[in-house]
Amino acid sequence: MLGYVIINKNELNSEELEIYNAYYCGVCKSIGKRYGQFPRLALSYDIVFLALILSSLNEFPSEIEKEHCILHPIDRKPVIHEDSAVDFAGDMLLILAYHNFRDDKNDEHKIRGTFGSMMLKGAYQKLSKTYPDICKTVEDSIDKLSQLEKEKSDSVDLTSETFGKVLQAVFEGYEPPKDTSPIASIISSNPELAAKKERTKRVLGALGMSLGKWVYLMDALDDFDDDKKSGRYNPLIYREKGKEGIEDLIYNYLGDISKAVDLLDINKNNGIIDNIIWKGLRARTDLLLYGENPPENDVNDV
Repeated sequence: MLGYVIINKNELNSEELEIYNAYYCGVCKSIGKRYGQFPRLALSYDIVFLALILSSLNEFPSEIEKEHCILHPIDRKPVIHEDSAVDFAGDMLLILAYHNFRDDKNDEHKIRGTFGSMMLKGAYQKLSKTYPDICKTVEDSIDKLSQLEKEKSDSVDLTSETFGKVLQAVFEGYEPPKDTSPIASIISSNPELAAKKERTKRVLGALGMSLGKWVYLMDALDDFDDDKKSGRYNPLIYREKGKEGIEDLIYNYLGDISKAVDLLDINKNNGIIDNIIWKGLRARTDLLLYGENPPENDVNDV
């Protein structure tokens, strides 16, 4: 997710920060255990948001243990264990990282992209068998986005929505482990619960779509000057109004993200999730739009 989905560390208490870091380390450990050490290098903090959201739909408390790792051989760090949402987030990170390396391979970072895609190819082949629908949607969306770039599309809506479909597939593709007990079988046949599950999936998809649109437009805005100098594609370059009025669209996407999160039945980590939505994403948006001196707006205006 390109490093835009972050927390505001100063606004979290010590317990919340420890939990947030435990999810980060949990994803890292999960990747290393199942795919080896190199794929762990693709880890970034923004994938924690996916793990947090999906894990927080479960009402049971997460299991946290303190462990050593290669990067922290002396001090033990908190790690989330036995959480399928953390494993899923790790899988999705590698899917996105593989395609990001492939994009680099065809762009200005050919050496990094060639090496990265080669090192993740085996993991991606396994993941494409485990998540064929997600990988197919991601591949199709990226191919369409590549075509729009070749056509020098001036449609910010179309390009951002195309990338949005990537994260839509990721967010709605999570399937919690099935409980095979007799009681669970009876409960799962309840039509109200089935409807709730389907509703949650739709809301997660909407969240992924809105987040994808926001990330894509943020990246376009962030790279605007460099892309203009280098001649690389950027929809804002071809947009009739350029960057004029783009803040309204970005804040609309940000508002859609918060609305989708509000519709989810979050059972834990509320403070951390709120921090990401209202503090982290908002601060990152303001910084890109206005630099160090954003206008005096109420954060709830989003």
